[in-house]
Amino acid sequence: MAALLLLALGGFEAARADEGTAGVTDVLVLAEDMRRSGAPGNCHELLMSIDGMVGDGQLSDYLYLRGFCAELAWDSAGAAPDYEEVITRGRGHVDEARFRLALVLEDLGDGHGALQQMAILHKNEGWDLNDQVGVNLERALAQIAAGRVKRGVQNLEAALVVAESWNKQSWLRAKAHYVLLDQELAAAERASALKGGDRGQGQAVTARVQALAAAQEAMLPLVAIQEPEWILHGLYRLGSAYVAFGDELVAARVPARLSDAEAAIYRAEVAKQRESLRDKAAHVYDQGIQLSLRLQFESPLLARLVLERDRINASRQANGGG
Repeated sequence: MAALLLLALGGFEAARADEGTAGVTDVLVLAEDMRRSGAPGNCHELLMSIDGMVGDGQLSDYLYLRGFCAELAWDSAGAAPDYEEVITRGRGHVDEARFRLALVLEDLGDGHGALQQMAILHKNEGWDLNDQVGVNLERALAQIAAGRVKRGVQNLEAALVVAESWNKQSWLRAKAHYVLLDQELAAAERASALKGGDRGQGQAVTARVQALAAAQEAMLPLVAIQEPEWILHGLYRLGSAYVAFGDELVAARVPARLSDAEAAIYRAEVAKQRESLRDKAAHVYDQGIQLSLRLQFESPLLARLVLERDRINASRQANGGG
C-alpha cells in the first residue's frame, strides 16, 4: 500500500492515451515535481490552468494532487473539497485522501469530522509500518481536536513511543509534541487562574511558573525533530503564554493584607515581572522569526510572530525602555 504522506505519481508518466491528453499528463507530472521540490503555490496554479480539461481516467489523480498542493500552500479550505471528491469517486487515492482530509478538517477546527475519517482508516488492515504509525498518530490528534482529550493524550503518547522508536513520521511527531505542549499549558491556564484569596493566588502563580518551565523543556524534543512548522507553533504558543501570565499578574487583586504603601510597591514589582515576561516572549518570537528567515520557510505564522514581537518592542519604547 502506498505511503499516505509520500504520494507516488509515477503512473502519470505511463498514462494510457485514452485516459487523457498527453498535455494533461505532462502537466500532472510537472505539478508533482513542483510539489516535491517545495513550490506548492506554483503547483496549484499550474493545476488550475488545466481545470476542466482532465479526463475521467485521470481525474482522481488530478483532484488529489490539487488538494495536496492547496494544503501545502496553507489553503486547507481549498483542499478539503478536492479530497472529499476523491473519496466520493472511489477511483484511486481514497485512503490517502481520507487521511489528508482529516488533517485539513482538524486545521479548520472540525475535530469531529477529522475523527470520523480516522475512525474509518483505523479499521483498515494491511498498512505498512510507516502508514500504521501515521494513522495512529493522527487518530489520537483527531481525538484531542474532537474534545476527547484524556483518551487522545493517552493514545498520542503511546503512538509517539512507537513512532520515535522507529524514527517514523517526523512531521506528525513534531505536531504531536506541539499538541502535548499546548495541552499542558492550556490545562495549567485553566487550573491556575489568578483569582481568589491570597493563598490561592500564590498557589496559582507557582503552578503557572512550573507549567512555563515544563513548556520550555517540552520545546526541546520538538526542536530536535527539526520540523520548522511545528517549531514556530511551539514558540508562538510559549510566547503567548508568557504574555498572558504577565497580564494576569498585573490584573490580579492586590493581597488584602498589604498597606497602601506596600500595595504600591507590590504593583511596581508586578509590573516589572510582567515586563520581564514580555521580554522573554519577544525573545521567543524573535527566535521563530530568525528560524524562518534562515531556512527561508514561509508560513502564515511568521506574520503573527513579527506582529507580536514588534508590539512588545513598541510598548517597551513607549514606556521608556531600551
